[in-house]
Parts: sequence; structure tokens; C-alpha cells
Amino acid sequence: MARHQGHEGMATGHDTSTSTFDFARAACRRGWVLAAGIALAGLGALGGASLPAQASSGPQPWGQRLVETQELPAEALAKFALFQDRKDTADSARSAGAPPQTQAWTGEEMVLPRSGNPYTLVVRVSGVALADGDVGARWMAGWSIHGAPRVGAVPQVAARGVRAGQVVEMAGAAAPLSFKEDRTVPPVLEFAGVSNLRMDRVRLEVWSGMRSSNPVERLMPWMPLLTGAVFLGLMLWWRRR
Repeated sequence: MARHQGHEGMATGHDTSTSTFDFARAACRRGWVLAAGIALAGLGALGGASLPAQASSGPQPWGQRLVETQELPAEALAKFALFQDRKDTADSARSAGAPPQTQAWTGEEMVLPRSGNPYTLVVRVSGVALADGDVGARWMAGWSIHGAPRVGAVPQVAARGVRAGQVVEMAGAAAPLSFKEDRTVPPVLEFAGVSNLRMDRVRLEVWSGMRSSNPVERLMPWMPLLTGAVFLGLMLWWRRR
């Protein structure tokens, strides 16, 4: 009888240790899931934090050094406004395959030594939103080389979710350009149109040197690899269950 009770005691102890082990395994699994979730959330936060850099309106470096700022005169803004009025009228009659028209402005000549490569043109636009919603301006920027403009698109000069009458400040940069030799050339700005915006001020900045990247931007090229490593860890954990 005593022997039978001893076996029962041993069985009870075994069941208790097994339950403790199962609980530890479950806690470990939950820890893996929690860690993976935190890692993915962190990667997503880093990715989201770097997205608005190019469209930011605040002061930020677009190169190693700000070389010059040229303010567009009131006459140029008046030409842009007249161009916009004519464009709105002609858009409905223009065929779908016709190239977009632009209104050009040429700035003052600048001395650009090759040692300052690359050079980046930044367009800063200030104005007032005409209605609730998104606002934006479309530009081309570049240089007049041997009398011929060499321009490229300036992306992301826009702001989202603004109120009617709200003062808006936006900025966008063209792709950096390097020169093989020292140049004395004027910058060229081509206006292609605005959406829901009355432009009051336009400035063209010239930056020299490559813009230094922040830690988030340096991490961005590794984002796919880090995300894949997290998912691989989850897959291996799931197969070992």
C-alpha cells in the first residue's frame, strides 16, 4: 500500500515538472513572437521616418555648403501666374500626347569650380492654399550650358492636408549635377504649374557637395535584409514547434 502511494507521489512530481517545462516553452515562444513584432515595428518606424526628407519644408542641408540663394523677382512670379491662367484654359483642348509646356526663368551667372561637385538646385516655394486639401508645384531646374538649358524634374514640392488660407512652405531638390571643369553658368528654373496654391515667393538655392546621410538613411539599404532575417527566424521557430 505504501509502495503504491509512493508511485503516485512520483507521478505527481513528474506531471508537475512537465507542466513547468511546457509553461517555459510557451513563454519562450511568446518571447520570440514579441521580439519579432518589436523588430518589425522598429524597422517600419525607421522606414517611415525617412520618407518625408525630400519634401520637407524646414531648414535642412542639401549639400555640404549653401553657395548662393537667388530670389525670383515679382515680374517672374507674375509671368508664372499668367502662364498658369493660360495653361488652365488650354489643358482641356490639348491632346493627351502633347508635351507639357513650361515658363522659364534664368538666374544670374555663377562661378562653379569643379572642386565643389556635385551641385544641387533646391526650389523653395511659399504661398497660400486656395482650398482645403493638397497643394503642389511642378518645376524643372538645371543650368544653361552653352546657351542650352539642361534641366531635370524637381520632385515632391507638395504639402498634404492643408486648410484654405493656410500659409504653405515647400521645398524640393533636383538631382545633383557634376561638372568636368570649372564653369560660369546661370541657373535655369522652369515652371510647369501649381495645384491649389497662390504662389507668393520662390527662392532658388545652390548647394555644393554631397548631402551627408543621417543614421536612418544609412540603415535604409539594409532594411530588406533585416526584414528577411526576422521572417527567417520566425519560420525556423514555427517549424521547431
